[in-house]
Amino acid sequence: MTYDADTAITLWPEYFDVDRTRANGRRLPKNLCVKDPEIDIIAKGALILDLEYEVLEDKSYPSNWVAKRGCVKVEKGKFSKTELLPKIAEILIKNQKK
Repeated sequence: MTYDADTAITLWPEYFDVDRTRANGRRLPKNLCVKDPEIDIIAKGALILDLEYEVLEDKSYPSNWVAKRGCVKVEKGKFSKTELLPKIAEILIKNQKK
């Protein structure tokens, strides 16, 4: 499937931030999260998973609109969002420890 910005899955760094609560946007258990996740590494995860993606650096998470941390939009089709988040989290964890 090709990348379509209208139907793409949006991955916010807040989904993977260990310092956030589930109510504040974290989508995974803390053991799959990292401190201060970077959108570059999230994009690298999409690349490793052979997904088309787009990095949007000027965007801010809706409930944290002051901080413009950006987001990564990933093609929809190969994985559901539920399947994709842990895969990206594993890549973040591997790259965070370096």
